[in-house]
Amino acid sequence: MIRLLISVRDLDEAREAAAAGAALIDLKEPRAGALGALPAARVESIVRELRAVHPGVPVSATIGDLPPGNHAAIEHHAGLIGRCGVDYVKAGVPPGPHAFETLRRMRALRSNMVPVLLADDGLDLSVVEYACALGFTAIMADTARKKSGNLFHCVSLAVLDRMVQIARAHEVMAGLAGALRLPDLPRLRALRPDFAGFRTAVCPAARTGRLDPANVRELRALLCGASLPVAQGTAA
Repeated sequence: MIRLLISVRDLDEAREAAAAGAALIDLKEPRAGALGALPAARVESIVRELRAVHPGVPVSATIGDLPPGNHAAIEHHAGLIGRCGVDYVKAGVPPGPHAFETLRRMRALRSNMVPVLLADDGLDLSVVEYACALGFTAIMADTARKKSGNLFHCVSLAVLDRMVQIARAHEVMAGLAGALRLPDLPRLRALRPDFAGFRTAVCPAARTGRLDPANVRELRALLCGASLPVAQGTAA
């Protein structure tokens, strides 16, 4: 079963998403970019309050859209967020010459890091293989440019399938995200990643607006095997 990850920006959204069936809650500020970070104090507060009501729901948080190769910034922000009680700390890994060193340095941090491989211009499977060999708990493929198309516009099904298979062979969880919507669910169900991340699809307006818990419930049902709707013209 594909676990549903919902990105939220505040405690109200976190509670609504968890009550609607989200298997993972991801804390971020959509108005600050693809991996925009919330202030550490707010992350800590949300984690504390959410766990009082939904103690079994894992929580991740992003550290912000940082410049490629700025490893000091990654270490600093990962430390701040990691001390907030989250289960996972997510950091972007852009393609290019810094990717392998970024992964090495992330793996050495004390926080439970999840590399988010930014795949707007494709996905390098050698980076996937390297990340999995390092032994991260999970890896993700995502997009940074949310308005220029979703993950399936950027990476072929064959490459995404290979990513999932590489992760599975290393016993690493694989996650897919990137402006995904309801029409993408058949492809997600065919790929069978361990989890799929959504923000755009659960917000009736822009991804920077508020989420609708009804959309979370619908996504959860569909990811769990409910029949897909015949008409897929509207986003969840």
